[in-house]
Amino acid sequence: MSSFPDWSRTDLGRSLFTVEQMALGKFLPALKGDIAVQYGYAGTSSLLETSNIEQKIFLLASESEGDIPSSGSLDGLQVLYIDAGSTLPFQSSSVDLCLLPHMLDFSDNPHQLLRESKDILVDGGHLVILGFNPYSLWGIRKLFSKANAPWNGHNYSIHKVRDWLSLLNFHVSGGMMLYYSPPIRNQQLREQFVFMENAGNRWWPMLGGVYLLIALKREVGMTVIDLGAKVRKRAFLNVAEPVAKRSVRNRDVNNSA
Repeated sequence: MSSFPDWSRTDLGRSLFTVEQMALGKFLPALKGDIAVQYGYAGTSSLLETSNIEQKIFLLASESEGDIPSSGSLDGLQVLYIDAGSTLPFQSSSVDLCLLPHMLDFSDNPHQLLRESKDILVDGGHLVILGFNPYSLWGIRKLFSKANAPWNGHNYSIHKVRDWLSLLNFHVSGGMMLYYSPPIRNQQLREQFVFMENAGNRWWPMLGGVYLLIALKREVGMTVIDLGAKVRKRAFLNVAEPVAKRSVRNRDVNNSA
């Protein structure tokens, strides 16, 4: 049984990574703050390249048992390692941006992960989520085989995720659907379906293989701005900024592992 990190290094996985990176490039530059955290599995790649936030932390969850390093560096990013399923090792209200690429898809407790993400965010901070859309060609592919990644995950609809975020008092300020082409491993054959990417937003806008959501943690009395409208106008500035800035204090990762 393959893991998601293994699949992410296949040709199809790299193709999806490229599409996701380009999509994030439309949103991340607008999100301000001091500290950005990406939480992913060990073996996956960073998607924070287009963020203008100075301090970027790559939190990696290891699915293997045994000792894991407590810290390190990767491509200029500060890297922290934790066991999969551990709590997020940050103080409350200490992070301005939290990126969860497909972590809800493979989490044993997605509700808890969202609650922890809310807790570490400052008021006005942003949660960015990437997830597989079950109502898509990718979702149909999952029906035929669930033994290997990424088909062995628990894919949640964008409507369900939005409901979860609303219950946690997040405001979804932007988002989009990605990758309308079928999940074909052969690159040459996959290129025959490029036309679907151009037509997807117009003809079947909710059937993309992956959804991207930008959610803002609201404080009492906060006026929110529709980031989606800003993106449609190609103006990526003047979104609601965090009102509190605190430096992050990492827990003892070895104790939490």
